[in-house]
Amino acid sequence: NFVRISLGGVRDEAEVRGHRRTYIGSLPGKIIQGMKKAKSSNPLFLLDEVDKMGADFRGDPSAALLEVLDPEQNWSFNDHYLEVDYDLSEVMFITTANTRRIPPALLDRMEVIRIGGYTEDEKVEIARRHLIPKQVERHGLKKGEWSISDDAL
Repeated sequence: NFVRISLGGVRDEAEVRGHRRTYIGSLPGKIIQGMKKAKSSNPLFLLDEVDKMGADFRGDPSAALLEVLDPEQNWSFNDHYLEVDYDLSEVMFITTANTRRIPPALLDRMEVIRIGGYTEDEKVEIARRHLIPKQVERHGLKKGEWSISDDAL
C-alpha cells in the first residue's frame, strides 16, 4: 500500500503527532491517519516536501519526524490522540525535498539520493536573468521602484 503526505507548510508538531483528545475537533496526526488510509501495518509512505516544514510557537514538526524516521525510536511512536505507542518499524518511509534545507538531526536519519536537476546556484541565476526581468516588465516597474536582495533571491 502507498500513502503520500505533503509536509509543505506544516508548522505544528500536532499535525504529525496528533492533537490531544481534550481539544475540541482533535484528530490523530498525519502519520496515524495515513496508517488508517493504508489499511496495512507495512505501507510505503512518501513524506513530500520535508524541506518546506517550518517551526513556530506550537512546536517543531521535525522533532516529531525524528521519532518517525529513527529506527531506534519508531517502534514506539506516540500519537497524542491515540495516547498509546504505535509500531512504525515495518513502514518504509521515503522523503522528498527540493533543497538541502533540512534540519541536521533529521538529515542524519536519512539516506540522501540526489537526482539531477538544476543546482541552487543555477536556479538563482535563472531567476535573476529571466524570471525577475519578465515580471518587472509585466508589472511596468522601473529600476528604482523595487529591489530584491541576494539573500531574498
